[in-house]
Amino acid sequence: MKTTSCLALALAFAALRPTHAVAQKVANVTEANKLPTINLYVSDLKTTHLVFPQPVTYVDLGSSGIIAAKATGSENIVRVKAAGSGFGETNMTVLTTGGKLYTFVVNYQRSPKLLGLDLGANGEASKLPVTPLYVSDQKTTHLVFPYPVTYVDLGNPGIIAAKATGAENIVRVKAASSAFPEANMTVLTSGGKLYMFLVNYQHDPKVLSFDMGAAGGAAGEDQATAATGGAILSNSPIPQGSLDAYSVQALARGGTSASESANQLSLRAGAVGYQQETLFFPLHVANKSNVTYDVDFVKFYIQDKQVAKRTAEQAIEINPIYVYNGAKKKIDAQGKLQQVYIFKKFTIPEQKQLIIELYEKGGGRNIKLKLANSDLLKARTFN
Repeated sequence: MKTTSCLALALAFAALRPTHAVAQKVANVTEANKLPTINLYVSDLKTTHLVFPQPVTYVDLGSSGIIAAKATGSENIVRVKAAGSGFGETNMTVLTTGGKLYTFVVNYQRSPKLLGLDLGANGEASKLPVTPLYVSDQKTTHLVFPYPVTYVDLGNPGIIAAKATGAENIVRVKAASSAFPEANMTVLTSGGKLYMFLVNYQHDPKVLSFDMGAAGGAAGEDQATAATGGAILSNSPIPQGSLDAYSVQALARGGTSASESANQLSLRAGAVGYQQETLFFPLHVANKSNVTYDVDFVKFYIQDKQVAKRTAEQAIEINPIYVYNGAKKKIDAQGKLQQVYIFKKFTIPEQKQLIIELYEKGGGRNIKLKLANSDLLKARTFN
């Protein structure tokens, strides 16, 4: 009887051990797999923008106290705002195509200090710079961007903004009244750059126009600063920062697809690059004269190799999704210019060719290159 009791007690202890071990293991796994969270403060008077390294596929909001959506024209930028003047602490979760899950703990703040956050490819979040801007209800301020504007967001209705009629890259801004709570404005261009402004009222602003392409350094009286957050364009699967990196590689590779010289000007097309359904056309321009050369525009189009007499010549123009060094328009005497024109993947039909034409602004030193489909098929991928 005693033996039976001891055996039963031993079996009871043995049964308890695995249960304890499993419970301990689950606890350890739960602790090890805890995902980090990012504190985020949002307002109903300003819009916060989050730049992710990859396209966003999913956004979940913990409550209706906040509003979030992808910025128009971008696949990797999410705009966030408070639905009202206050809400209880909530959370937001974002999933990207890379499979990474981002978790934010969100609280209300009337005037958040952080209006733009770049989540970065290395996993480290960094604050995006903001340019101070003063506007009036008596005068209009104009902002000139290096690329067409695809998206404009206003933090609150105290300011009015729209693209200038007939210009895709100029935004006009004005105060809706003589007083408004401090607002912010965010602009995205087709070049993939996100520009952020902190807007306040001033009856008589000292500066009424800004050239964003010429901006550099901290914003001062005569200049403004572009934010560094790169957008993934809706028509490109590659982040703008990676487009720049691949462009640098394309220019460094050398090689020649075609070259032409005339009027002491030479134009050379480097070896074509290819990455993720995207073609990279590096162009090297050398001004061998003592007269500066001002670039008007560069035109790419597909045309018949031979055109029969009395037959209309058909040319199909193709437009780049991005131009590396596109803001540079002047080539000094004895100077050089290197640019990369980036397109969604295309090929050239039989009996046709790709024409690249460089036009001088206010001059006649125009030059033309011809590329065949074989030049595209020889395109090399990047590291």
